[in-house]
Amino acid sequence: MAYVEMGNIYYFIYIGIALLLTVLSVAFLKNKSHNFRHWFIFGLIMLGFVIHFLKIFIYPYTTVDYIFTKVSFENICAVSTLVFPFIYFSKNKTLKDYMVMVGMASGILTLLFPVDAMSAYFNGVIIGQRGAFQIEVIRFYLAHTLLFLSPFLMMRFKMHELSIHRAYRAPLMLILVLCVIFINELILTALHWVPKEDLFNPDKRNPSFIFGIRGDLTGLGAVIGIFVPYFMRLTTATSTQMWPVVWLILPALVYGGLITLIFMFIYDKQETIVFFKHILKLDTDHGKKADLPE
Repeated sequence: MAYVEMGNIYYFIYIGIALLLTVLSVAFLKNKSHNFRHWFIFGLIMLGFVIHFLKIFIYPYTTVDYIFTKVSFENICAVSTLVFPFIYFSKNKTLKDYMVMVGMASGILTLLFPVDAMSAYFNGVIIGQRGAFQIEVIRFYLAHTLLFLSPFLMMRFKMHELSIHRAYRAPLMLILVLCVIFINELILTALHWVPKEDLFNPDKRNPSFIFGIRGDLTGLGAVIGIFVPYFMRLTTATSTQMWPVVWLILPALVYGGLITLIFMFIYDKQETIVFFKHILKLDTDHGKKADLPE
């Protein structure tokens, strides 16, 4: 059976399909009205929302006893899928910033590192690697492509503007979402919908790695672990457990801040340059301090 693996033909096929859908969407909307674009993008968001719930009817989700656990606030992408239909109509710029940056970043990162599509793990249990064209793998890629595509189109057609002056809020929002995921896991455990022994175990459910890095993802653990103090680690014979959520705060601020900065240089370049010139006490003319724009 064919499998998706890093760098193989199936890995690039799915990335190619995602790029093609993006190009076709941009071309399709190019000469459409603002109102048409608005509702088209909302349609993409709702398609992702529906797909999120339809997965309960396909394998391996059909093996889960309490299926609601798999459509709850289970991970960062699940939270995004569930709240984006509401944020889309919000006038809160901070929420829209989060939607744009986390939606696009998580979509891109998932396509580049499709852990769930390549892993033999599901819901904390080893079930074997999924086939490249298994329905769940196709759903996985479509869902995360939509997660990227909707906010990308919002920015492409200037339906939202990012600002360097709000940039610090996005990593903080991400930490808040990780707390929501942790609370969700506590509730599901209290209701006995997930095994109590799975709680705090990085090799079991461990949504969005809030309990640490799974044993088969040591490379990812090394990248994130650079910014994790040793006193937050509890090493056992089989795994390394972390302080729930707390261990991710510094990595979220560092990597989240870096990703946010990349977005700022792409979508708010002039303001960002002025901002940093002010911070560094530089000026484009005669050594005077640059003034921050209103």
